Amino acid sequence: FWKDGIYHMYYQYNPYGTRWGNMHWGHAVSKDLIKWEHKPIALSPDTVGAAFSGSAVIDKNNTAEFGTDAIIAVYTSFIYTPLKGYQRQSIAYSNDDGFTFYKYDKNPVLKDDSYQDFRDPRVMWYEPTASWIMTLATGQVATFYSSKNLKTWEKVGVFGEDIDSHTGIWECTDLFPLEYEGKQKWVLVISITSGQQNADCSTQYFIGDF
Repeated sequence: FWKDGIYHMYYQYNPYGTRWGNMHWGHAVSKDLIKWEHKPIALSPDTVGAAFSGSAVIDKNNTAEFGTDAIIAVYTSFIYTPLKGYQRQSIAYSNDDGFTFYKYDKNPVLKDDSYQDFRDPRVMWYEPTASWIMTLATGQVATFYSSKNLKTWEKVGVFGEDIDSHTGIWECTDLFPLEYEGKQKWVLVISITSGQQNADCSTQYFIGDF
């Protein structure tokens, strides 16, 4: 996110090695998107799980009651058990522009353990309904949720059944509007795990209305 002239980037980070695992959120800042400065770890694993991918928003209207202009990180908590891993959505808040986060004490805020893959929340403010919209990768579809306060979420839609590629698990969604020839179009971007034609990971996108 961008605030007061500074870009903040968070990323999956293993502070104990160069291989995937022990997922934390690393943090870096930049004023020009070219030169970056590393900052201390933003999110660490807890009893709810490790910190997988997510997104961060500026809560300008204090909808979550953590403070006006609080930075809210929405991320997937992953906890592994001998029988199954659970992916659930959690939040953390920052009152110092994203440098220090505090976990919400009632995490997770969203769970559906019927999904083995239930991750990567992309959250945005949607003015027409005065609500937050979460786009979540759920198996091989994208599921949409709505919330007034970033804490209580309602399922409002599903997209992707029997549409385009399903050769791998869908993940890391993005949803955003673009102006084209004077009209607004919505773009949904979805990454696909290994198993498809590119032998590793690939991305597909859809253009339409939201």
